[in-house]
Amino acid sequence: MADILWHSRSYHDALHTLDVHLEKGLSDAEVARRRVKYGDNAFTREHRETVVERTLKQFKSPLVWVLLLAGIVTVFLAEYTNATVVFAALIINVAIGTFQEARASRAFEKLSASQEERAVVLRGGARAIVPARELVPGDIVLLASGSAVPADVRLCESHGLAVNEAPLTGEWLPVDKDTELLPHKTPLAERANMVWMGTLVVAGSGRGVVVRTGGATELGIIAESLQGVREAETPIQKSIKKLAVFLSYLVLIIVTVIFVLGTVRGNPIDEMLLLAVAVAVSVIPEGLPAAVTAVLAIGMEKILERKGLVRNLLAAETLGSTTVIFTDKTGTITEAKMRLAGVYTRDGEVRGREMLETALLTTEALVEHRGDGDALTVRGRPMELALLEAGVEQGVTLTSLQDGRERLDTLPFESENRFAAALYERGASRELAVAGAPDLLLASAERFSAEGETRDITDDDRAYFRRVLHEGGMEGKRFLAVGYKRVSWDAIPEVTSATEVRGVLDGLVFDGLLSFTDPIREDVPAAIARAKSAGARVIMLTGDSKETAHSIAVAAGIAGEDTEVYEGGTLEALSDEELLEKLLSAKVFARVLPTQKLRLVKVLQKSGEVVAMTGDGINDAPALRHADIGIAVESGTEVAKEASDLVLLNDSFSIIVAAIEEGRRIMDNLKKVVTHLFSTSFHEVFLVATAILGGFPLPVLPVQILWVNIISEGLLNFAFAFEPAERDVMRRNPRSSTARTVLTGEVRTLIFIAGLVTSVFSVALYFFLLFVVTLPIEEIRTVMFVVLTFDAIFFAVSLKHLRKPFWNANFLTNRYFIVALGTNTLVLLAALTIPALRSLLSLTALSGTDLLILLGVAAFNLLTIESAKVIAFRKKS
Repeated sequence: MADILWHSRSYHDALHTLDVHLEKGLSDAEVARRRVKYGDNAFTREHRETVVERTLKQFKSPLVWVLLLAGIVTVFLAEYTNATVVFAALIINVAIGTFQEARASRAFEKLSASQEERAVVLRGGARAIVPARELVPGDIVLLASGSAVPADVRLCESHGLAVNEAPLTGEWLPVDKDTELLPHKTPLAERANMVWMGTLVVAGSGRGVVVRTGGATELGIIAESLQGVREAETPIQKSIKKLAVFLSYLVLIIVTVIFVLGTVRGNPIDEMLLLAVAVAVSVIPEGLPAAVTAVLAIGMEKILERKGLVRNLLAAETLGSTTVIFTDKTGTITEAKMRLAGVYTRDGEVRGREMLETALLTTEALVEHRGDGDALTVRGRPMELALLEAGVEQGVTLTSLQDGRERLDTLPFESENRFAAALYERGASRELAVAGAPDLLLASAERFSAEGETRDITDDDRAYFRRVLHEGGMEGKRFLAVGYKRVSWDAIPEVTSATEVRGVLDGLVFDGLLSFTDPIREDVPAAIARAKSAGARVIMLTGDSKETAHSIAVAAGIAGEDTEVYEGGTLEALSDEELLEKLLSAKVFARVLPTQKLRLVKVLQKSGEVVAMTGDGINDAPALRHADIGIAVESGTEVAKEASDLVLLNDSFSIIVAAIEEGRRIMDNLKKVVTHLFSTSFHEVFLVATAILGGFPLPVLPVQILWVNIISEGLLNFAFAFEPAERDVMRRNPRSSTARTVLTGEVRTLIFIAGLVTSVFSVALYFFLLFVVTLPIEEIRTVMFVVLTFDAIFFAVSLKHLRKPFWNANFLTNRYFIVALGTNTLVLLAALTIPALRSLLSLTALSGTDLLILLGVAAFNLLTIESAKVIAFRKKS
């Protein structure tokens, strides 16, 4: 039955196929049999990683194994100080990795929780309230206003039934339901004879037969697509993964050389093991995970200040390289709030206070006092709420309309009648106020108001109003017709057929048309223009009609007047290659289904695009999970928010652009962090490896290297997280290789040149102190420890700006950087002067000559780094 298109079958046929009687429902025995066959009306849950599993996963990194082995070796050698520091570095790295992966999406759990817990059914001819999970295909379900739909249901009866399908289709206006047969290819959003699991009945009542349950429902299909989604690696993850493999091989090669040379030279095994540990800790940038986490976390805070909540730490980095933004229409581009846009009479567009009053007389909207001061709650259909708001703006309220009038009777709006009416007595006369479908009232009207008078309506008059309807429809407007008639009734006649509808409306005086629109958010056009200038393409996806989609896209600046709008149904016949060709120029898609949104995301990702996807409904969740950046709106469903990486706290598109700018700032700062860490690591490796290969004493001890890597460099790298965005950040091409990777060609060149030159100089200094000055090895190690610390400090100063010399950089834009430099200096002085720290790090006092040498080293390093910047970024200057 999963392949049956129930909307294209009559409900009689559906009842026959499912072998059930509309008035009796299923027997308890038949329900039990079908539950065995179809299972529970629930979704199947996938396995989620536990904290232990995520922790063990960190040991897939070769760098973690290198640190673990180094720690074990130092314990074996009774080097407990070194062992403590190595294991501390290991624990920090594993903990940060586990934390970064901790955000497993809870979208599936939220989707499961959104299912209705109870359902009203007919069982054996009697009404019963049963757990929704016990529903089976063939159950007769009774629906009433305020209830959630517990399964996919083919309607058999509808009495003014209206359903909010926003969680499934993304469109917030209630859908009027009926039982009529529909064509085979009717889009899901237009299947008026079906109601879907997870949607909400907002008006009327109905009865239908359950046709699909659990995973077979439209909601179940979405739930299944939310599971098994592999999180895509971000640029920094890819870069770190490649570096981890490279550095592990480097450690293996150097350690192998150590043992070969040590065996030839007859060195003791404990000495060779200590040398191996020194190599390991010099090669590995232990502070990298903490530094990256700091940059991303501070970036998240900055985005939060701009009303964007980043739920996935690593996603903050990807934002800056976004090349395509798929945006929803309702709630993101528009306000998701119906407003009165215009009043049309035969005289053209007018203010129309009297017409507004007539329309308000028919409304069933309620204005309730909540009991806390003057706070009010307004309940009603979107058009009714828009009428109330427009009335307040013009000084017309429901209360003021009652003055001098007595309401005798009302006829609420129902989809079968397509109009609402209210009978009022005013003095000696009685008048019927009518508001409803324009085509119905136009066809029924005999006269119309014009220039304060009424006259017979002609075909030309009707043609004028139909032209207004057509032109407004092309702009995405919705219309309500208004009219009235003098009557002598005591009550409105009962309306149960088309003949009775005509009887009520015959002789109507046609007042005119009220147009309504969901307005564009004020900040959206400027935000879209800024996104385009930043190199990101904006494509609008909506479940609304082509005409509405085109009108909104033009008004928002997404598309031009001649832009072609593609419908979701036309995509099915296209291959991925053909679809990609259209996507290269397409800007607007209408009548898009959830599966089609997901396919659009995947096709662009395969072509190398970095895709951001916005959404608010349950139907958007799969595409949000698969996109590089899933973006949900705060007013959206919990399922959509759980599936997303970024939540827009005020629902506006402008936050996306702000987040892209922040993402690019994050990427720049990550480049500074990585350049800083690997330049200093290069220095340490070169220095240690040269000494080992030459058979000389270690110039620095493992504990000293770890102190520099974690303490000195850690403070400075944390400060990089607060660096402001550079001026050209939103004018860069996101498709360039430099925008999508941390280790760009320029960065690698800078690391190599600066690292190599400073390393060679440090090796020369080491040999000079060892063989020419013949200082004790403890004093040499103290000098080299300070050299490495200076290396970290002056690299940071130079990297304040990648493309400018440090003397042109404004250090006052980042007070944390100044604090980090000062703290680093104090920490260095503490390490050299406080006995406990000197003992821990095996340092000695420095002479005046040593200090002069170190000042020379500092000046040389700074000059070298600035020269390397000029060479590395000469093409970008």
